[in-house]
Amino acid sequence: MTEEKDYIALAKEVGEENLAQYFEELEKTANTFIEAAGFQDIVFCSKRILMQAVLDYYSDIKRLKEFHEISKVRTEKIFAYTIAWIIRRKPLQYRLDSAEEKDIFVNERFAVYLLLNECMDCGEINVEPRHKNELDDYIDLLLYYFKYRECNPKVIELAISSFKMGTLVIK
Repeated sequence: MTEEKDYIALAKEVGEENLAQYFEELEKTANTFIEAAGFQDIVFCSKRILMQAVLDYYSDIKRLKEFHEISKVRTEKIFAYTIAWIIRRKPLQYRLDSAEEKDIFVNERFAVYLLLNECMDCGEINVEPRHKNELDDYIDLLLYYFKYRECNPKVIELAISSFKMGTLVIK
């Protein structure tokens, strides 16, 4: 019961409009990913689980702001904490089973999708052909990390920042 009260207080503090807006943006992105990945027949985004991930995200960010006495956080941190909660809560759920291995890790794939959208100017993937193999290797490494390692938002934030720094060096 105290957790429910905590979330009610959080919603009032953050603003129900802000919660609803972030939830809607994330749900829209999830549905775009589901469609783009060809999962629409077997996967859906659970609104209840997604809302829990959003509430968990806002709780973490609130604690960070209070601890560091700051009013805003970097975009990399926003994505890092969102991705960590997506992986932990697993809001993408299955309508029916599939025989393909890639379907098992749909939330982890969604996390990679979110990370790359942040790293590559909101999804515009402009990779020179000479770097295509490196990008594919990076995607495989991210997916491996999200599947088999403890998903720490601090490490995810570092991965995002490092990727962005690498793109500055390449240009």
